[in-house]
Amino acid sequence: MPFSPFLFFKLIQERPQVIISEGASNLLNAFQGFVYAKMFGKKFIWWSLGKLQLSDFDVKRKRINFLISWIERKSDAIITYSSIGKRYFQNLGIDPEKIFVAVNVVDTDLSFKKIAQYNKDEIYTEFHRNSTFNILYVGALDKGKRIDVLIRAFALLCHRYGSDVALHIVGKGELMEELKQLGKALDCSNIYFHGQVIEGVSRFFLGADVFVLPGLGGLAISEAMAHGLPVIASIGDGCEADLVDETNGVIDPNLNEDNLSKYLDALYTDNVLLNKMKNTSLRKIREQYNIGEYLLNIQRAISYVTSKKDKSLTEKA
Repeated sequence: MPFSPFLFFKLIQERPQVIISEGASNLLNAFQGFVYAKMFGKKFIWWSLGKLQLSDFDVKRKRINFLISWIERKSDAIITYSSIGKRYFQNLGIDPEKIFVAVNVVDTDLSFKKIAQYNKDEIYTEFHRNSTFNILYVGALDKGKRIDVLIRAFALLCHRYGSDVALHIVGKGELMEELKQLGKALDCSNIYFHGQVIEGVSRFFLGADVFVLPGLGGLAISEAMAHGLPVIASIGDGCEADLVDETNGVIDPNLNEDNLSKYLDALYTDNVLLNKMKNTSLRKIREQYNIGEYLLNIQRAISYVTSKKDKSLTEKA
C-alpha cells in the first residue's frame, strides 16, 4: 500500500476543491485526502471497485473494514468500476444518486490508433498458417490469474483437434517455468509463451480468435474487445459483468477446465457464432464502453459534488 507522508500538507498548500482518491488499496493516502476535505469543507470522491468477489477478501481486510466502510458512507460521491460495484455501495445504504459507474476500460482511443498501424488481415493470416483457432491470454503469470486452468482446458481441446488449435500466453511472472512444465506434462506442444510484450502487443490480439481471462483482472477484457475478440472470463474486478454477456462471450464465476474447454470447443466448431461475437465485442467498445464514456462519468461525479456545493451555498445565502 503506497504512503505519501507529506500529502496532507501538500493538499493544504494546493487547496484543491475536489479530491478523487483510489479506494481501499490506497487507504493511507485516501484517508489524508478525506480528512483534508472534511476539515476544510471540500469535496471527497471515493474511487473504488467496491469489493473483490473473493471469499477471503473480507477476512484479509477485517481489521480496517470499519474505517473503509465509514469513509465510503461519508464520501460526497462514489466512482466505481462496474454495476457490481454500484450494487455493493447501494447495499451499504449509499444514495444511488451519489454513485457513478465508470466501467473499467483501457484507453480505447489509443488502442484503435495502435490497431490502425497494422495490416489486420496479414497478421491474422500469419497466426493461422499452422492453427485455424488461436486462443490468447495476456497478463501476469501468477497464482491469482489461474492460468493453469486455461492450460488444462486447452489440453482437452488440443488432444481433440491437434495442431489445429493453439494457445498464446503473453506475459511474465513467477509461474512461467511451472506453467511451461505443465504444458509439457499434458503433452501439448502448441502452447506458446511469448514473455512480456508492451509495444506491439496488438499483434497478438489481432492474430487471435478468442481471449480468455480465467482469474483476476479486468482491463485486458476491454483491450481484447477493442481488437474484436470474444471473451471468456471468470470473476475479475467486476467490469466483466458489464462488458461481457452471451452476445460476445461467457462469464462463468465457477470457471474450471471442463467448462472452459466446452466454451472454447463451441467457438471452434461454430464459425458463425465466433464471428458474431467478434463483431459484437467491437461494437460494444465503439458505442458503449470506451474511454470517452469512462471520462464522461468521472466528469459527472465531479459536476455532482460541485453543483451540490453551489446549491448549499445558495441555500445558506
